[in-house]
Amino acid sequence: MLFKRVLKISILFHFVKANSFEPYTLHGGLVSAIAGKDYVIIASDTRLSDGGYNILSREHLQSRLWAVSGFFPSNSCLFHPDGSIVVPKEDEIPSKYRQKEEGLFSVPREKGLHKSEIFRQCPNIIASAGCSSDCEALKRQIRGEVNALQHWCYGRNTLTAAGMANLLGQSLYARRVFPFYSFCVLAGIEETGHARVHVYDAIGSHERVAIGCAGNGKEMLQPILDRMFSSIVEPTDDDVLMTFEEEEEDVTEIVQTKLQRDARAVEASKQRIGLRLEPPVETFVLCDAKKAAGMLVKAYRSVAEREISVGDNVVICIIQRITEKSPSGDVCFSMEVVRSKLKDH
Repeated sequence: MLFKRVLKISILFHFVKANSFEPYTLHGGLVSAIAGKDYVIIASDTRLSDGGYNILSREHLQSRLWAVSGFFPSNSCLFHPDGSIVVPKEDEIPSKYRQKEEGLFSVPREKGLHKSEIFRQCPNIIASAGCSSDCEALKRQIRGEVNALQHWCYGRNTLTAAGMANLLGQSLYARRVFPFYSFCVLAGIEETGHARVHVYDAIGSHERVAIGCAGNGKEMLQPILDRMFSSIVEPTDDDVLMTFEEEEEDVTEIVQTKLQRDARAVEASKQRIGLRLEPPVETFVLCDAKKAAGMLVKAYRSVAEREISVGDNVVICIIQRITEKSPSGDVCFSMEVVRSKLKDH
């Protein structure tokens, strides 16, 4: 009798299942950044999905691409009041300027045909992919701390790009027990003109790089960008191949350029400058901003063909340091926002 009761209870508990709770949802997003000598480029796609085949939004950028500090004017055409980037509308650019073969908009320097502004301080931009609610919570926390510091200093200055990189890493690491499901990329320019790009994981580990990617599809985007921006080494005497044609009795030299495997590696003797230890690789690319943005759009289009959670549009922010100083003697920075079309699948 007792055995039957135990058997019934065990069968009952076998079929009763508790409701599972999953606190994280991967809403997609592919973010990337490129550091040049005097510019930074940070980009993100605008597709928001539920982690599967359902598309929640095709114009989402609120929690994915945002400025850290609130130094920009309230009537800015590039930023919303919460710091997120304004997605340029396609009808704001005439059709003859919309698409080019390079995949980048041709943005003329005429009033009303482009999205660009001049700032006295470099806008440090963070792009975050992952759980949309966690990205939004992280944005509010970081912007709250930076704005509090700015008010404490009476609006005179804000954190530099290096200070912002440390703040973001510490904020993510402070939540390591129950972390933000947010994978970030930070881009900014120091007052000295050096561009910075940092890539993060969910618990705050970060690295300064020349090209950084995070989010869905980064495994495809990172090698594409590394190959596009890799340097070509001039051939040496050992690389010249001599082929002899016995019938014509002449010598033909075939010069082949060789792709160096670690072309951006820095020698150990040059990694330490005084008490400061530099990264073991170069932290900037060698091409200009327009060419870099064009190659970035090509790479996004290649990934969008193969990754279902990446698509619709890619929004690119190009921040450059203006070499000519303003009449007051301050160094200024220009920022331009460009939108390009991706695959609608």
